[in-house]
Amino acid sequence: MTRYAVFLRGVNVGGVKVLMKDLVHLLEDAGFTDVKTLLASGNAVLSARTDDPLAVKEKCDAVLAEHYQRPIPTIVCTVKEVQRLSQPFPLPLPEPASEHHGYFTLCESAADAQALGAAIQDLAEPATHLIQDRAVAWIVRKGQSTTNPIGKLMDAQAKHRLVTTRNHNTLVKVAKILG
Repeated sequence: MTRYAVFLRGVNVGGVKVLMKDLVHLLEDAGFTDVKTLLASGNAVLSARTDDPLAVKEKCDAVLAEHYQRPIPTIVCTVKEVQRLSQPFPLPLPEPASEHHGYFTLCESAADAQALGAAIQDLAEPATHLIQDRAVAWIVRKGQSTTNPIGKLMDAQAKHRLVTTRNHNTLVKVAKILG
């Protein structure tokens, strides 16, 4: 069995309500085992009989779409990917550090991460960011993740490509559950 992290995009916002207890049952009924969820924002870890993350993604996407009668796209990450992202945040937080958060926007592909990086560079005030494989690290003052320029950019990009953003602390917690 191979462990994976599954990140649902756009749940429990904008009218798409996915209860985590229901998500556990859906994924178990689909044949996944050791399913656990974290927070109410669509974070799950599971075991699958395949070592192909794309097969896990396709199955999760199909199960969710059938149950909720609408697409709920997922990004599936391997244990290695999550462990890499859960290391100490790769960018220095501005002072006072306690007033800032590190975020990762997870992308479907490394090419999408590169495109997001280029879009950040094109902002009127380019912001500090770092591309790590298929994720983009960025920093925001607490309480401003949806209103700062990168947050707005990521929201706009989500209409054109499969991306989902998670707080670094969430990825650390997901890595601990993955073991």
